Amino acid sequence: MNDVAMAQAVQNAVRPKFRGNKSLKSKVAVQFPVNLAEEYERIARQYMALLNGVLKERLPEIRRAIDVERAEMRMDADLNVSRMIRRVMERARLEFESKAASFGLARKIAELAVKVKKRSIREWKRVVHKTLGINIVEDYYSGEFYQDAMRQWAANNVGLIKTIPAETLNRMETIIENGYYSGKSNAEMSRLIQEAYGIDRDHAQFIARDQTAKLNADITQTQQKDAGVQRYEWSDSGDVRVRECHAHLNGKKFFWNDPPEMWYETKKNGRVYTGRHCHPGQDYDCRCVSLPVFDIDTLNLPWDGNSGVDITGFSMKIT
Repeated sequence: MNDVAMAQAVQNAVRPKFRGNKSLKSKVAVQFPVNLAEEYERIARQYMALLNGVLKERLPEIRRAIDVERAEMRMDADLNVSRMIRRVMERARLEFESKAASFGLARKIAELAVKVKKRSIREWKRVVHKTLGINIVEDYYSGEFYQDAMRQWAANNVGLIKTIPAETLNRMETIIENGYYSGKSNAEMSRLIQEAYGIDRDHAQFIARDQTAKLNADITQTQQKDAGVQRYEWSDSGDVRVRECHAHLNGKKFFWNDPPEMWYETKKNGRVYTGRHCHPGQDYDCRCVSLPVFDIDTLNLPWDGNSGVDITGFSMKIT
């Protein structure tokens, strides 16, 4: 059976579900992968904790050296301190790299990508079964297309997370040197260092949430478009964290080839458009999801044939 015949068979099998209508919205809500976003956050937090441990070991050495130079008031104190700071921070970099090598960041992120894909497939199968009453071919979404997408996502995320400690160490070195030259106390420099570390740690966790949502959104979009779904209904997470723009989009329908533009509200200028056009889950730290709107005329699912229609010899598995 060819693709056209398969699509026709699926449409005939599910037509009663449409009750004479051309379109049918998903009957169940798609669940955002909260637990997987939290798992990625834990990975990012643990990775940054390695850096915090190194800093706690090295910063007392810097503080003691600064105290000595300030007490002795030698002519070459500034040069000695600068050299010492660079030397200690370089050791900190090497120690962190050694600890990070055994952490297995790339492996953990790759494993997480597989979990996101599997969960997205489970959600998609649940939506199709509850709404259309048919089951999808079990291994349809295990092809090379999805493998390549996950490998690329994992590689990009390893790069994103790995850049943060390097930037943090550079920032620490600048804080210490500037603090020394401006006469800040060790206590004040310690406070600034902890603030900077906290900001970078939070940034790593933001990347974890944001990127989990984006991978889930990209897989969802591919699944729906592949099934002939041209439109979706925007669905926000329904809590106080939903930004005003996304709450405004909630319940509205959009085409996959025409994502809505994002905006934010200001007291002075009112609604300010950003120029970013996003589907659910693609905006920064977005937990919204897309509810598919099935169209009977374009529907084309990899049905497993367990509803009484003969599809012998047919295969739609992506390769």
